[in-house]
Amino acid sequence: MRFEKVTHSVLKELQRKGYNVLIAPSDCEDSENVTWKAITVPNVFEWLVALDCEGITAVPFKEPNILVIQDALNNIREEDLKGSVFIER
Repeated sequence: MRFEKVTHSVLKELQRKGYNVLIAPSDCEDSENVTWKAITVPNVFEWLVALDCEGITAVPFKEPNILVIQDALNNIREEDLKGSVFIER
């Protein structure tokens, strides 16, 4: 087990292992050094909608930090990725 800086290559490695989303606690105080956990959800869009419908994202300042791996690879420049992710070997 190790922590790795979030980069495109790390995100691709996680995708190869079947992960599709990174999550972090909503109370993370340091936005430059977020500690992410990789998870797998069956359908990312349905999962995001379910979070919204459950009211989790409707509570001010309690929104979870969510990074969809494919979206990050497609839309976020390498230098704009923040934090580190816990990777199991």
